[in-house]
Amino acid sequence: MTDKILPPRIPVEEALGFFNRRRWGNLFGLVKHKPAKVDGQGHATSIELVWMPVYAYQFSMVHSGKQLQSWVSVDASFGGFALMGRVNELVDGKPDGEVFPPVLSEGEAEGLAREGVVRYILRKRGVKPNVDDIVARCTFYTPVWVYYFRTIGGQMDLAVQDAYSGDAMGGLVRRSIVEGFIAKSRAKAGA
Repeated sequence: MTDKILPPRIPVEEALGFFNRRRWGNLFGLVKHKPAKVDGQGHATSIELVWMPVYAYQFSMVHSGKQLQSWVSVDASFGGFALMGRVNELVDGKPDGEVFPPVLSEGEAEGLAREGVVRYILRKRGVKPNVDDIVARCTFYTPVWVYYFRTIGGQMDLAVQDAYSGDAMGGLVRRSIVEGFIAKSRAKAGA
C-alpha cells in the first residue's frame, strides 16, 4: 500500500452545499432530492469521504536541446489519463475512511501513461519533444466526496465531488465507486 495522499481541502459543509446547489439537474432548485440519511435535526448525514487510487509517472523528455520532466497520472480505477500539476501537494499519510483498491495493474497503468503522453505530444503544434523514459513513479490516493440521495421515484443514487478541488466528477468516477462498493459487498458475502 502507499503512504502518499492528496489531502482533502473541501469541508463536509461545503460539499453538502455543492450537492444541493441550484442547477439544471434539479430544475434550478424546484426538485429537491431527499438525502438517504438524516440526523435528528433533519440535516443530511448521507455523505462520506472515499479514497480512489491513482498512479503517477514522471517522464523525462528532450525539447530543443533542453532536458524536461513532466508528471502524468492514470486513474487506477478506470484508466483516465491526465497531466499532473498536483505532485507538490502530495503528502505522506494514510487515507482515513473507505479506501478502494486499484483495478488496473501497474503494468496496465504504465502502458496507458505512455500512450497518453504520446497522444498528447502528437497533438501539440510545432517542434515536439522526444520522450526518453519514466524516471519516477508513485501511487497515491485522492479524496472524493460521495453523497447518497433518493430520487423522486425513491431510487437510491449518488453524486461525487473532488474533495481536493471542489469540482464535480464525471460518470466514470461515479461508476468506479459503484463497482467498488459492489465488489466489496460480494467479497463480504463470499467470506
